[in-house]
Amino acid sequence: MSGFDAYATTARVALVSLAAVLLGSVAGAVGAAATAGVPESLSYGVQSALASVVIGAVAVAAVRARGRDWAFFDLDRPSLRTVGIGLAAGVAMLGLLWAFSVLTAVLNVPSASHGVQERIEANPTIALVMAVVSVLFVAPGEELLARGFVQRTLYDHYSPRLAVVVASAVFAGVHVFAYATAPALAVAASLTQLFCISLVLGAIYLRTRNLVAPILAHGLYNAIQFLLVYIGV
Repeated sequence: MSGFDAYATTARVALVSLAAVLLGSVAGAVGAAATAGVPESLSYGVQSALASVVIGAVAVAAVRARGRDWAFFDLDRPSLRTVGIGLAAGVAMLGLLWAFSVLTAVLNVPSASHGVQERIEANPTIALVMAVVSVLFVAPGEELLARGFVQRTLYDHYSPRLAVVVASAVFAGVHVFAYATAPALAVAASLTQLFCISLVLGAIYLRTRNLVAPILAHGLYNAIQFLLVYIGV
């Protein structure tokens, strides 16, 4: 494949990812309108679930548009080894998160607050709901897009390891809107952290050839973070 083909494909998967996130935001807004009047924690959970379902649906639609079927995603029944790798990676990602928090504190780098954090501070029950939603909806939806569609597509144009790096850059890049109001240095630090976390997810997908592994790791990583926030509020 030529370099132009590789760059064109990278731009295409980045645009699909951006479109998925934007459509997910629209779905979340629809969920917010549909659940007006219900408890805020339930409403926010519905919004996040709908957004994640749409993100995953865009990934599936993009794969189908290329003439590929569901098997493209490598969603197979996991072995105990695959489950173990996924759970171990989730724990490792939490360790990486802790290391980043220590490093940014030492370097006095300001933190970028994600929108959901502000909501949780006002209503801690949201954290409990999101711990469940993360496992059931957020992790599957985002992994279908970031690893199942983006990384898997990039295998045709890059070496497998470089595909992991490029897919991780795309994954981090589309999260920039979640920190749009934070200082530039804080945004850069948060995106760097997301990039490194994504490298772990991409690496275990490459190692296991099974999307279940990064879904488990991602779900565990998010859920424990929400539970820790709930405990700490």
